[in-house]
Amino acid sequence: MKKWMSILLTALLSIAVLAGCNAENKNETKETEASKPSDNNDSKQITALVGLQMEMIHTIRKNLEPVTAYEQSQDAALQEEAVSSSKLIANELRGLEIPSDLSKELQGDMKESVELLALYFEERAATLKPDADLTEMDAALAAFHEKIGATFEKAGLHAPNFKKDVQ
Repeated sequence: MKKWMSILLTALLSIAVLAGCNAENKNETKETEASKPSDNNDSKQITALVGLQMEMIHTIRKNLEPVTAYEQSQDAALQEEAVSSSKLIANELRGLEIPSDLSKELQGDMKESVELLALYFEERAATLKPDADLTEMDAALAAFHEKIGATFEKAGLHAPNFKKDVQ
């Protein structure tokens, strides 16, 4: 009988300890949930930034083939289409909507970044001719990477590199 009584007492004590631990976990959960709004806001901003980055890449890739075809071949027959495609990319980039989930500061930074990338494609259109000076085009791409890198780092992300996406 003493054996059963000690087992029952141990079981009750274990249940009481577990109930106490569960109560502490609920309090910690409430504290964690109270701190979630800022985490949730950060998460929305990160999602919005990465989404905008993907839109920019998609906009570039869908119209880039004529540009790269001309640059590789230097075929005069492809030049006009390449220039048109490069200008089209610039215009479509400017038409991208900056997500409202971003803070006002990040929205402004991303507008500037998109504009710098559009300027790069305008410079690229201007250099689509034999023996063109690529200095301005390279400077525009560098300025874009600097701006977008700083913007992504403000949000706690690594700076993106669009170099492979524009070639």
